[in-house]
Amino acid sequence: MRKPVLKPLSKIFLALTISFMLVLTVYVFLNYYKIEHELLAFVKDYGLFAILLISFFTDVLFQPIGPDVAVIGGVLLYKEFFCSVFFASLGSVLASFLSYFFGRMFRSYGMHKLNSSAKYHKWRRIHARYGLISLSIGALSPVPYVPMCWIAGLFNVKMYKFILFGIVPRVIRFATLGMIAHYVNMSIS
Repeated sequence: MRKPVLKPLSKIFLALTISFMLVLTVYVFLNYYKIEHELLAFVKDYGLFAILLISFFTDVLFQPIGPDVAVIGGVLLYKEFFCSVFFASLGSVLASFLSYFFGRMFRSYGMHKLNSSAKYHKWRRIHARYGLISLSIGALSPVPYVPMCWIAGLFNVKMYKFILFGIVPRVIRFATLGMIAHYVNMSIS
């Protein structure tokens, strides 16, 4: 097996990206409630565009606040169920594709650099057996979805499978979450 080569500029980009995400994760963990409150205020001030931005950035960056805040905030503040779900889904879909392509971009380098060849093949077998199910679970549940998209890209999951097992369940999750928030809001009002 030929050893993958990554250009020095790509190595720097990868190191900076991972460092930024680690710093952001620690910051968000330390300031979780304050950030959540600010995100809701952002949705209140800027509406549907804020829902799209929050959904995109919370899904593309590995951190504990998900796009659920934007969906629920949009439905509760604006009572626009379909628009809130659409813009949150659009932001999440764009972020999912970006994360998927990020994983594809560094697949050979990342897997071989971080692991031995035997461990790489072991992970490959595990992914072949459980990969699509774990992608769907990540899309439907509150577990971080970003690593699932990266892993799908790392292991070169076909695009139609990524859409079927990752994107479609993610949109279903937002639609369900939006409906629940809408009906709770209707029963309270």
